[in-house]
Formats: sequence, structure tokens, C-alpha cells
Amino acid sequence: MISEIDVMQIIVYAGNAKSLAMNAINEAKKGKIVEAKKMLEESKSNLKIAHQQHTDILQKFANNPDEPANMFLTHAQDHMMAAITATDFTKEMIDLHEEIQKLRILIKGKS
Repeated sequence: MISEIDVMQIIVYAGNAKSLAMNAINEAKKGKIVEAKKMLEESKSNLKIAHQQHTDILQKFANNPDEPANMFLTHAQDHMMAAITATDFTKEMIDLHEEIQKLRILIKGKS
């Protein structure tokens, strides 16, 4: 039987992952690239936990095809997918801000 606690774990860890990803972008915008990368890694760690919980639930469904799915699980999956997308885009944003910083330093060195 899949409990609400099982499903809630996905929501909690995916929510943490998304929040950390968004905070990482803000840190990168401030030029704090090292801090942003640390937050991104923490985001990925939370996402990994959410994903493992999701995998465990899917295994329960595989072992018991009569297990009813519910909207709460769909909601949790939506949170996880949003967190995955946020984390993926955050890496790109951090990389862009890092390149911008390097260009600024290069331009200052030439003036």
C-alpha cells in the first residue's frame, strides 16, 4: 500500500530541490558562482532522494497492479518534474553567469 507519507516525501524533496535551484540562480546573478554551484549540488542531492522515492513507489505499483493511483501522486510527480527542469536550467544559468564574469574581468583588464 502506498501511503501519503511515501508520496509526501517526493513533494518535500522535490520542493527543496527547486527552491535550492532558484536560490542558486540568485547567487550566480550576484556573482557568487562557488556558492551557486554548492546550492546546485544540494539541489541535485534532494532531487535524487525524490527520484528514489518515486522509483520505490513505481516498484510498489509494479508488484501490485491493483494499487489505485491518485491525484496526490500525480501532484507529487508534477513537483518532481518541475524540480528536474529547474535544476537543469539552473546549471545553464550558472554557467552563463560564470562566463559573463570572466568576460567582465577580461574587458576590465583591457581598459
